[in-house]
Amino acid sequence: MTGVRRYNRLFYVKIFHPLRIYSYFDPVKLFLSFMTLTLLSHQWKSFWRGRGVAKSLAMQIFLGFLILYLLLSCLFLGFSLGHFLHSWYPKQDPIRIYCGLILYYFALDVIMRFIFQELPVISVQPYLIQDIRRRQLVTYLNARSLFHFLNLLPLFIFLPFIFTNITPAYGAAAATAFTLSILLLTCFNHFGMLYVIRKAYLNTWWLVGFVVAVAAFAALDYFHLLSASAFSAFLFMNMLGKPWLVLVPLLLAALTFLNNRRFLLNNLYLEELSKKDGNKRSAEYTWLQQWGMAGELIGLDIKLILRNKRPRSVASISLIFLVYGLIFYRPIYLVPFKFAMLLFPAIFMTGLFIINYGQFAFAWQSSSFDGLLTSNLPVAEYIKGKLFLFSSASTIAFVVTSLYGFIDWRILPIQMAAWLYNLGLNSMLTLWFATYSYKGLDLTKSATFNYQGIGASTWLYALAAMLIPFAIFLPFFFSGYPWAGIAALGIVGLISFLFRGWWIEFLTKQFYKRKHLILQGFREK
Repeated sequence: MTGVRRYNRLFYVKIFHPLRIYSYFDPVKLFLSFMTLTLLSHQWKSFWRGRGVAKSLAMQIFLGFLILYLLLSCLFLGFSLGHFLHSWYPKQDPIRIYCGLILYYFALDVIMRFIFQELPVISVQPYLIQDIRRRQLVTYLNARSLFHFLNLLPLFIFLPFIFTNITPAYGAAAATAFTLSILLLTCFNHFGMLYVIRKAYLNTWWLVGFVVAVAAFAALDYFHLLSASAFSAFLFMNMLGKPWLVLVPLLLAALTFLNNRRFLLNNLYLEELSKKDGNKRSAEYTWLQQWGMAGELIGLDIKLILRNKRPRSVASISLIFLVYGLIFYRPIYLVPFKFAMLLFPAIFMTGLFIINYGQFAFAWQSSSFDGLLTSNLPVAEYIKGKLFLFSSASTIAFVVTSLYGFIDWRILPIQMAAWLYNLGLNSMLTLWFATYSYKGLDLTKSATFNYQGIGASTWLYALAAMLIPFAIFLPFFFSGYPWAGIAALGIVGLISFLFRGWWIEFLTKQFYKRKHLILQGFREK
């Protein structure tokens, strides 16, 4: 009999029977709650008894101070927002304006959760071989996932305004319904995004669909085809007059919770996922084989991105920031046409994946890097595969962001110059800086506030990647020829791209020069 089974038996015999609570409570629910607390205590003990607890504790304390500062800032905003709205819009009702901002907050919350929210799946892997019921593990996973700072932000942002403004104006019943609706919408976002992230892990089209949905929402609101502010004000102002409408967010939260629970019950074990999706994964990237060894290496990188937290977070951020142009491509920067302000987002959007993913180009495979080098794999082909991946990601970003040309056609040549720079020069510099990265990465660790592998060379590269295009452009700009500067940037990138063969040979030599330092750094735990 295992320790967990003996523990379960003792709990039933010594607790349930003497107190005779069968007639008062459901023993199954009580046991599930007790087991959830037990598993949470195990998680707490694993942190304190784990290896490198001093380093982890120092990082947790640092993150704790950051989160505390964020929460205090949100608390200050919550108490001050009524005054700010009254001063900014003196002739309008501040409560109506406030209600119009709520959906914007939850839309931003969805994006933040997609980037920062994690799946606490690894924490239950040791229990899968124990005599523990699925419902116990699923209850633990749901309880474990609630411990996230994004679930605390609404309490500090919305509750102060509700107590200081809504309660005196509409009464306690309306304020209570309003508070419950905020909490229920937080639960809706929480469990809904857990389901979306899990589905995106299994199927790439869910990731694409999420990005398209975010971009469509931003575009519709930007071009005033859909007023999210008016819709939000209509919903929540009606809720203040009819508190029973809180049943709508209650239904939404219940549906997402039950759907997420059902998905976990059906897909808790790894072999169940492999049975459903195994055939698809085996043939998912066969079309890449037409590019030979480089195509197969790209397929390995794609699988690495989709199956691990941190690289998947990097790719997700790169996709979401494709809507970054909606912030800069606005009339305030287009009339008059501000070249420097428009060049920055063009470089950022077409090169963010190269900057974020490329600086750890070799470190992503640090756990298996010895095996890669001992296999019959030419280093030149390995580097070529990385460059091919960078070029593909930058080209996709360029094609998508070319839609901003409908706002102003002059955006297109700036986007093209930035794309050629990232395609030709930035990709090469990225791999060159990557040969100076000697720190390995643990892909099983959290992606949130994870600074593993970041060193001095990382910051130098990020600074150089953004300053070099302006170093090319600004001399022409100050001479009164801004379009010549844009053309010069594109020409430099194109020339560098045409000399890609020379770059691959140069990067191969640089890699061999620092190969042993890289391997030694990747072996350190």
